[in-house]
Amino acid sequence: MLRKLGTNRSGNFGMMAALMSLPLFGAAALAVDYVNAAGHKASIQNAVDAAVLAAAVSKKTTEAELREIAVSALLGNVTDDVRSDLDVTAFTLNADGQVTMQVNGKLPSTFARIFNLDILNVGVTAQAQRSGGRSIEIAMVLDNTYSMVGQKLADLKSAANALIKTFEDESDLDVKIALVPFSRYVNVGLQYRNESWLQVDPDSSTTKNVCSTYRPVTGKSGCYRETTSGMNDGVPTTGSREVCTSYTYGPEQTVCRDRTTTIKWKGCVGSRDAPQDVSDSRPDRRIPGLMNQSCSAPLLTLTDNFTTIRSAINSMVAQNETYIPAGIMWGWRVLSPQVPFSEGKQYSKDVRKFMIVMTDGSNTLSPTYPLHNGRDGTYADQLMIKACANAKAESIEIFTVGVGVPNASTRQGLATCASKPDNAIAITDSTKLSAAFQDIANQILAVRLTM
Repeated sequence: MLRKLGTNRSGNFGMMAALMSLPLFGAAALAVDYVNAAGHKASIQNAVDAAVLAAAVSKKTTEAELREIAVSALLGNVTDDVRSDLDVTAFTLNADGQVTMQVNGKLPSTFARIFNLDILNVGVTAQAQRSGGRSIEIAMVLDNTYSMVGQKLADLKSAANALIKTFEDESDLDVKIALVPFSRYVNVGLQYRNESWLQVDPDSSTTKNVCSTYRPVTGKSGCYRETTSGMNDGVPTTGSREVCTSYTYGPEQTVCRDRTTTIKWKGCVGSRDAPQDVSDSRPDRRIPGLMNQSCSAPLLTLTDNFTTIRSAINSMVAQNETYIPAGIMWGWRVLSPQVPFSEGKQYSKDVRKFMIVMTDGSNTLSPTYPLHNGRDGTYADQLMIKACANAKAESIEIFTVGVGVPNASTRQGLATCASKPDNAIAITDSTKLSAAFQDIANQILAVRLTM
């Protein structure tokens, strides 16, 4: 009988199952507790996030004051059973305006007690950036083309001045703003004529005695005014001219007179050959200055002199046609730490760089290198997108504002240029520019979580 009992294998599966159930039950028990802990941690994380944001948006300045605000917000965002087990282990405000908070919480275990784990600890950290922390650099790239004549330009000036007033009122903010008016070309300013990054021919004037032979009109009849029409920067224009059915001419005459030809640089610059036309690299490839070309008011490099910025804004004049990539490239250049300008800080986490591109029109021009005399708007839209992509690769955040832009390709290009969908603003008329610019200012100044 004993021999049979020793060799009997029946019931082995039940014994093994009983033995295996112990670790399986333990693992399941621990899993339940750790799932609860994960949910508990997420709840605490949300409360700590809200706490540092509350401290960051406040107007208080000392670490002690901000800690008091954060702790109050933290305790107000958790339940009674959680509140008693929270411990603020660290709270700091650094020189860059970053508010950091570390919190530990305790969760009583249920099944984990089997393994002598009566308490499960959870720790969370959150950090928010105050608006007055890192340095801010903003390039306003603004359409000064003919289609902006009149009320549009007045609305743009008002919106731009209101935007800089918003930043001027932030007394603890390190902010510099640049202005880049653009049309067919950009005006860099006559003071840069002899810089190494610019290629400008000397001004010149030549006088020659030129003779011409003509027959003067001595009479005409059947005259009337004829209406003429044309396009300027995509805007229909009208005029008139005199047309006569018959003319009477006098005897042939020869007239000689001195004719002076002047070649002068007015500050306008064109594009380098591709692909340098959409790049901020290779400063040895000089930028061409264009002779006898008209362009917008001179650009203004980064400055914190708000009186100077207002003066530059108010000096803008609408003229000529549209080539948006020129504005974008010079908006990038005024933010860049390398030549042609030196006002921009080095690219780093300590400085935030923004470009605001505003236009009311489609690209009516394209480059013919160095001039912008082409009419391939699709090519210009492609260059616009490339220039934006290259600038964004340097961590420049781009906002675009389109005011009734008629061409679908350019509208899509502006949306692509923007760093994120919320940064692309499309409005129907210029009266909404102030609201659009204020929204951009609010986004730039918005307190945000950084950890």
